[in-house]
Amino acid sequence: MTVLAAHLTHARRPGLLLALPLMLTLMLPVPVRGQDSEETEARLAAVNDTIGQIESWLQQARRQRSSEEAALSELNQRIDRINQDIANNQQDISRLDQQLADLSQQRDTLLADSETQRDIVARALHASYVSGGDSQLQLLLTQQDPSTAQRMLVYFEAFNEDRLQQIRRFRQTLNELAQTRDDIDQAQITLAATNAALASQREELQSSQQARTRLIASLNADMATRRNELEQLLADRAHLQELIDEINRIIVDIPAPEDAAPFADAQGQLPWPVTGALLARFGERYGGSLQRQGIIISSDAGSSVRAVHNGRVVFADWLRGSGNLIVVDHGNSYISLYAHVQGFTKQTGDWVNRGEALALSGSDAGNGAPGLYFEIRQSSRTLNPQDWLAPAAE
Repeated sequence: MTVLAAHLTHARRPGLLLALPLMLTLMLPVPVRGQDSEETEARLAAVNDTIGQIESWLQQARRQRSSEEAALSELNQRIDRINQDIANNQQDISRLDQQLADLSQQRDTLLADSETQRDIVARALHASYVSGGDSQLQLLLTQQDPSTAQRMLVYFEAFNEDRLQQIRRFRQTLNELAQTRDDIDQAQITLAATNAALASQREELQSSQQARTRLIASLNADMATRRNELEQLLADRAHLQELIDEINRIIVDIPAPEDAAPFADAQGQLPWPVTGALLARFGERYGGSLQRQGIIISSDAGSSVRAVHNGRVVFADWLRGSGNLIVVDHGNSYISLYAHVQGFTKQTGDWVNRGEALALSGSDAGNGAPGLYFEIRQSSRTLNPQDWLAPAAE
């Protein structure tokens, strides 16, 4: 296994190579063709731009999370204050309940005393009625001593007046108790309504509290995901740079044959990499908004996949999204790609001639059917393979 293959084997974990177009953009063209390190850095711009976007998103998300946490803290404080108000109101209601109980007991006592005094006065009035209403006159006539009779009359009148005054006071007190009870009842109603309003407000605040808590949790989850993406992208960038360096080393170390024909001169004359029908055309839409960058050719699984032109294998390994992939550099920034193959007959660094076997076609060309996915690129630009392949072979 070459050093490049070792790098790629180490890089097979998900997410190392973001996508085939990005990897190829980074691969082409290499500095050996006379381009400086600044252009090599430019090939990493796609990754760096994505890294910058994620870092910017994370910064904005942190600010939003801080704002939401501050709002959540304020909600918690408001809920605490409402809970305290409800507790205080409940204490007031309990105190009023006790006052009502005391007033009820006091009223019962007054009613009992009032009934006693009423009975006494009633008996006195009844006795006066039975005696024909002349009890005071009879009392005066039965007394030998006028002064004694006079005192008895005064005493009798005072006794009745006292009983009547007590009854009036009892009635007044009962009226006051009734008014106090009404006031307490109204206070209870007011406090109960206040508690209901506070409870409703608390429910609304708790609903907002739960919504903000869920939002913060969602932000934290999204931030964790984006941080993982950022870490993966940073690792991708490092490994992609290693890949570029290794490809450069391979191309520099292995010279191309002097008689290699230019790829551009073979436009419209290239042999098809496999024998089969065209299943998907260049530029077709698929997967919603995606546009196909190459073509899919049907072929039996295990058929030979052949180089369409002379060149050097610069990549022969598994790549996420493309399966087993082999890439041939034809010089002057032209490359051809053969994806979803199932076995390599050439390795990274090998020189291949036109029509020479590179690999075996796979059982799934990316569309669920046996065949080959094929691309032609110049630098980072995809070309329509049908403009380069011989028409008679279609």
